[in-house]
Amino acid sequence: MLPSEEHDPSHAVNLATSMRETGVWQIPIILERESLAVMDGHHRLAASKLLGLRYVPALLLDYSNVRVAARRAGFVVTPEAILQRARMCDLYPSKTTQHLFSSPIPNCNIALLHCHEPASGALIHTKAKTDCLENT
Repeated sequence: MLPSEEHDPSHAVNLATSMRETGVWQIPIILERESLAVMDGHHRLAASKLLGLRYVPALLLDYSNVRVAARRAGFVVTPEAILQRARMCDLYPSKTTQHLFSSPIPNCNIALLHCHEPASGALIHTKAKTDCLENT
């Protein structure tokens, strides 16, 4: 997976703590289908690293059904710019991009114990293209 934005480490720690307490992964990470660039879920991806998960629930989409907007002034936010920055590890600051999906993203509610072994096609290996995300 290729992150396109930085994440707030304290938010990732809080999210990992909450996930550990509930034992459930609730919302899938949204990835661009071809590149596996993260559209939504940078903090969930960082939390997965903190939890030592090998696999994460993910939903693969393409930009033909997703609109994007900038949450911060002074940044160019287009699908092409997002993918280029992800590939070049030139990450946007946290919460710069906003992906607007045509339908609500459904909860997945997958037990974390399933994130240590391949259980279904909805789980993506966390080592796939994580060059930009520092393992902590």
